[in-house]
Parts: sequence; structure tokens; C-alpha cells
Amino acid sequence: MKEFLLILLTIPLITGVIGWVTNWAAVKMIFYPLKYIGIGPIGWQSIVAKQSTKFAMGVADVVDQNLLKGNEIAERINPADLNAVLGPRLDQDIRALAAEVGEIVAPGAWGKMAAPMQAMVVAQVKQKTQEITERVFEKAQPLVTRALDLPKLIFESLSGDNIGRMIRLTKYIGRNEFRFIEIYGGVFGFLIGLAQVGLWSLMQKWWLMPVVGAIVGLVTNWLAIQMIFRPQEPTKYFGLFTYQGLFPKRQADIAADYGKIASEEILTAGRLMELVIASPEVKQIAELIESTISETIDGEWQQAKAMMPVEVSDAQIAQAKAAIAANLINTFVKVRPELEAFLDQKLDVGETIKERMAAMPKDKFEQVLRGVFEEDEITLIVVGGVLGLAVGCLQAFLVLAIS
Repeated sequence: MKEFLLILLTIPLITGVIGWVTNWAAVKMIFYPLKYIGIGPIGWQSIVAKQSTKFAMGVADVVDQNLLKGNEIAERINPADLNAVLGPRLDQDIRALAAEVGEIVAPGAWGKMAAPMQAMVVAQVKQKTQEITERVFEKAQPLVTRALDLPKLIFESLSGDNIGRMIRLTKYIGRNEFRFIEIYGGVFGFLIGLAQVGLWSLMQKWWLMPVVGAIVGLVTNWLAIQMIFRPQEPTKYFGLFTYQGLFPKRQADIAADYGKIASEEILTAGRLMELVIASPEVKQIAELIESTISETIDGEWQQAKAMMPVEVSDAQIAQAKAAIAANLINTFVKVRPELEAFLDQKLDVGETIKERMAAMPKDKFEQVLRGVFEEDEITLIVVGGVLGLAVGCLQAFLVLAIS
């Protein structure tokens, strides 16, 4: 009786530990180690690291096909938005630009000009500068749309040197589900241990311990994965309780996390600007800026040259164009932090992704997390069985020692 009570106290606890340890190990194996550790084919590299390229491509495809496209981002920005941000900075710089252009066209004339006349020239230069900004943006929008290759940006943000970000974000998004795997393994292992005590009392066979240990490791890992993703919709079992997979049940919360991460770390206005700047289209955009400035100034010059008291050469006109172009670029550089903050709010990337992901079909939504380790699920289950077998052997030695 004393031996039975000791076994009753120890075996369920040990099987509970088996279940918890195997599931804990399975979760860790999803993320660690980043580099392959082993000899030849016998070894392990984290599933996320091994599948990083495929997973990053999968996330990029999910966003591109279901959540957000580059043309939507470009369409959400209009020239009035840009001028709303650039305007205050132009107000500060435009007088200096007018004076610079005046000196180029008619050296010494600006300082002799009456204040009301200077104010009129400044107002005219400001108006034309705003018009140039609007024209450039309207003409450049197709180029910006092409440059906004969101799948490329997402892929590069989650792979290669950025694999650490993918691991961190995956752990964060699936934090509840991964924690469930660990806890569930311990609870289920404990229940199996109670059944094991019954088998031992009936059969008194030491080899039951490693066998049941292996079964516990296999079953807990398999069942935990299934319970995370299945069923996709609330389903009633045995007429007693309703259950829905943890991941689909949390779709709205996970969508909010996904949107937050995308808007704060990946699809930020700053990173989108860098994407455009690094694109092949940036050369065409620069040429477009130059041609628009040139066309505008040429048009204005044709109307104003008859009233000029001095002759203005083509070289002076070219110098004036260059000054205006440089001023626009410098203004953009100065105002970029404010522009990024404005665009982050205007683009509303986080809310868009949150709403659309929350409405995704369950089968597509499942791949957001399951795609990380789907190909290696069998490996995780088998590893659970092997670890369970090993701990079961230790358990058998303990039972034999007690007996």
C-alpha cells in the first residue's frame, strides 16, 4: 500500500513534467538555435531560422494579397497634404530663395527693391513653388506607386540580417498560443500519469513507463498543435462544451498586434521613403522634378522677360532653376521628420491591416502563424515522443527502485 501511494504521488507528477518539458522543448525548437548545431545530418536549427526565407515570403504575400498594396499608399497622399507640411517651412525659406533668385537674375537689384515689391515677389515665388510641388507629385505618383514594392520591403525586414525581428515578432504574435502548448503539456501529462498508475497496478510491468512516456510526448505535442488551430469555428463536443482553436479565436486581437507591428516597425513612412529613394524609379523622379521646374520657370519667363530692365542670359536662368530645385530638396530634408509623422497618421497602415486581417477567411489567417512551422510539425511531434521515451526510462528506474 505504501509503495502504491508513493507511485500514485510520483508518477503523475513525473508524467506531468514529461508533458511540460517536451512541449516547452518543442516551443524552444521553433526559435532556437539560430545556427545549425550538430554533426552531419544529426542536429537542429530553429524552424524559424531554417524556414526564414519561405516564411518572410509568405508574410509578404499575405500582406500583398489580402491586406495592403503599394498603390493604395500612393493614392492616400495628395499634393495638398504635402503643401500642408511643407508650407510652414517654405514660409521660412522663401524670402531667402526670392532674394537668391533675384540676385541671379539682376545682381544688386533685390536690395534696392521697395519692401512692398519684395513682398509681392516673395508671394509669387511661394505660389509658384507650391504649384511646382503639386505638379511634381501628380506626375510622379505612378513612379512612386511602382517604387513602393511592399512585398520586397516586408521580405527584407524579416529575413537575412533581420531574422531576429521575425523571431521576436512571431513570439509576440503567438505568445498566448506558445504558452498554452507548454501548460497544456503538463496538465495532459499529469492526467496520463493517473491512467498510468492504474495500468501499473494492474500489470506491474516496468516497460510501461517508457512506452507511456513516449506516447505522452507524441500525443501532447500533436494534440497541442491541433488545439491551437482547430477547430476554426466554435464547435460543440459531446453536447457538453464548446471549443474553438486558440489562434482563430484570437483573430481580432492578433490582427491588432499585426497592424501595430506593421505600422511601427515595417511599413513606417520613413521606411517607405527609403524604399522609394533606393528604387530605380528615383532617377526618373529626380528628372521629373528638374523638368517640371524648368517648364514652370520657362513659362513664367516668357511672360516676364519683356518687363525686365536688364538682359538675362540662359546661364542665369539655368542658375535660377538650380537654386529653386536645391531649395525644394533642402526643404524636404529639413521637414522630413514632420513629414514622416504626418504620413504615418495619414496612411493609417496599422488600422488598415488590423481591419482587413480581422476579416480574413480563417484558412488564410491560419497561415500567419502556422506557416512558420507547418513543414516541421511532424519533427516536433517525434521529438516529443523521443524525449518522453527518455524520461519514461528514468521513471521506470524510479518505480523499480521503489518496488
